[in-house]
Amino acid sequence: MRQIMIGEVDLTDGAGQALTCSYHLLIREIPPPVLGESYGIGISIAQTGEREEVWDITISYRRIEALAGLVVRGGVTPCTLREVVDDWL
Repeated sequence: MRQIMIGEVDLTDGAGQALTCSYHLLIREIPPPVLGESYGIGISIAQTGEREEVWDITISYRRIEALAGLVVRGGVTPCTLREVVDDWL
């Protein structure tokens, strides 16, 4: 398993405090006989340590790249990541 950082977004919470969300592409090797990779997305907030990961969303790099772009541009937070992935699927 490995992670690749794909972006950071500065946000503010409901109380006006600054938050920095870091976004990671999660990559898991698929063992033989299939051979390939399975992709997911992880989000963490630096200030609070809150983190959410959704593994095995797709085996298509192009599809996870598209979803990752939407997640970063939308400033998705850890608490809403699963809902966003469910809606996307």
